[in-house]
Amino acid sequence: MEEWWTRTLAGDTAAFRLIHLELFDGLFQYAARLLQDNELAGDVIQELFVKVWVRRESIGQLNKVKSYFFTALRRQVLNQLRNLHLRELKISALSGPDIEFSPEEIVVRGEEEETLRTKIAILLNELPARQKEAIYLHYFEGMDYTQIAGIMGINYQSVLNLTQKALQRLRSANLITLFIALVALYHER
Repeated sequence: MEEWWTRTLAGDTAAFRLIHLELFDGLFQYAARLLQDNELAGDVIQELFVKVWVRRESIGQLNKVKSYFFTALRRQVLNQLRNLHLRELKISALSGPDIEFSPEEIVVRGEEEETLRTKIAILLNELPARQKEAIYLHYFEGMDYTQIAGIMGINYQSVLNLTQKALQRLRSANLITLFIALVALYHER
């Protein structure tokens, strides 16, 4: 993807289109969870791609294109939330938006596993907002802790701490093994 970005810097619209195709679904899922509005999420992402295209020369070379786009999207979503006066979210503007996990997000096969799927979704939704965001970015978007630290604007150790606290909660409910299996199934889709 970094090669596509290098070509984009030179004005190659086909390379930029490839970046768009590669990243759009993940960015959309992330924005939709943060904004809880699919239409608005699509608009924010399109606006992001337009801004990046226009400012590509001032952005310069990128070592991690995916991380850059997720970080830029997060900033844009926070700005959108501020602009729309959506401060009634459970979290402060500084700590970021709250992600809601749904039972459908946790892919499980078979009706007998429905109860476990619901328990995991409830437990994930009870986590503090920053823990949920770290879990989502790491396990559902496949980002490493350094990328997550950059996106969330916190240090590496804080990301580790947030993730460990969330996983400890799953362990204490004896759901950690199932959670890991569900994440693996999610990535098979």
